[in-house]
Amino acid sequence: MSLPEHITFQIYQHYQAHEWGLVTLDANNRIVQINSKVIKDLRIQDHPHDITQVLPMLSTESLEESFFIPFYNHDNLVFDIHFIAERERKYLIMVPVDLMYEKVKYNQQLAHNQELEKLRFKTLFETLETAQHELIAANKSKSFYISALSHEMGNPLNAISGYNQLLQEGSISIEQATSIIQKNVLKLNEIITQALDYDNQTTQIKLQRFKPYNLINDLLNDFKIPASQKNLKLNNQVSQQQLVISNPTKWQQIFTNLISNAIKYTNDGSITITSATNENDLSIEVADSGCGMSERFQKQLFKAWSREYKSEAQGNGIGLVISKMLAEQLNAQLYLKQSSDQGSCFSFVFPLMKDNKLKILLVDDDEDCLNLFAFYLGKDHHAVITTDSLEGLTAQLKNNDFDLLITDLHLSQHRASEIIELIKSKVKHAIVMTANPSVDSEQALLQIGFDKVLAKPLTETILRNSVTNLQQNF
Repeated sequence: MSLPEHITFQIYQHYQAHEWGLVTLDANNRIVQINSKVIKDLRIQDHPHDITQVLPMLSTESLEESFFIPFYNHDNLVFDIHFIAERERKYLIMVPVDLMYEKVKYNQQLAHNQELEKLRFKTLFETLETAQHELIAANKSKSFYISALSHEMGNPLNAISGYNQLLQEGSISIEQATSIIQKNVLKLNEIITQALDYDNQTTQIKLQRFKPYNLINDLLNDFKIPASQKNLKLNNQVSQQQLVISNPTKWQQIFTNLISNAIKYTNDGSITITSATNENDLSIEVADSGCGMSERFQKQLFKAWSREYKSEAQGNGIGLVISKMLAEQLNAQLYLKQSSDQGSCFSFVFPLMKDNKLKILLVDDDEDCLNLFAFYLGKDHHAVITTDSLEGLTAQLKNNDFDLLITDLHLSQHRASEIIELIKSKVKHAIVMTANPSVDSEQALLQIGFDKVLAKPLTETILRNSVTNLQQNF
């Protein structure tokens, strides 16, 4: 019995695959048919009737409709296996994982053929090539991480491809296209870096102050093309004044998935994003006027590989799983607030961090730098005491208590490191500034007791974010 055409189309669209292994089972989970692809790939000698003879891993799985083996390893081949029930037949669909990268390769070649060198997009090619290499390397780990990374890269790649197409058509200026494409190249770099950190178990949450309104506004601009193709209106009603201290990259990934899903499953109307705050939390809701979800699907909404088939939209259901994981890393909550045939609404609840105002001792023998850095720190309402010498630093430490020391390394004829023992005994954390530190000198300063080394010239963003990241330790 052949696989239904609509399922064939969905899998082809997802994998860009022209052929795959197919095993057909009857109601008793006995093999009815095996196609030549499975026989060839698994080197089957005769026609077995028991599915566990073909895939031994199934002996430990419950062969129900929810059954799924994310990855199945056979010799040097790794298969992505789907289980689908249709018309009293069950199908195991085995697609070699390598086929998942064909679309990335295709987009890379397409970009090359469209003379991107004219627009100086060399960075784009290097990023896409790096992404391809990292995906192939990640394939060896045969983990959930492969599909998650592939999924997260989809939206930046779509934005790059879409705006590049508009540029070729003359519908957008080079300056506009360059800005949006380069922004999405940076997103790709962030995603790949975070994925590699996660795989090495070295990921850390880097905090920044930002406005959710601005972040969501940028995302909605990225989604203008797919939204306009369906005549959907995108509304940003998030508070323009609200500031948060969090990791903006993870917020981007969460709301990229939510907005992408809303557009995917909405054929008419709008997507509206709103916010509300109370004493402890910021709530942001993404509401659409789409087809809604069945009660049955709502129960498995945040399970990997779950999809609602009420829509013709493509997808593998992994986006919400990733978003929920990212929300948990931020100590936030992500849940479905409501869903009906009038649309769905997802709610993201983020705990507002209490601002710990720090008492900071700031030291620099350059008066202009001293005043400038004090002005930067004052924007976050910290209590800043300044001095311009090692003698002044020593006196302040002996006579006062401070939460944080920020000092230039070179103070006239002296070095701040000369009194590192006093510094460690009197302040909780210490940041040292120096011009163009080498890797060896930076490591030496960290080893003797400084918490962070900042290179001069120093920007406002780097200084304030460095203090913000240390605040979570107070």
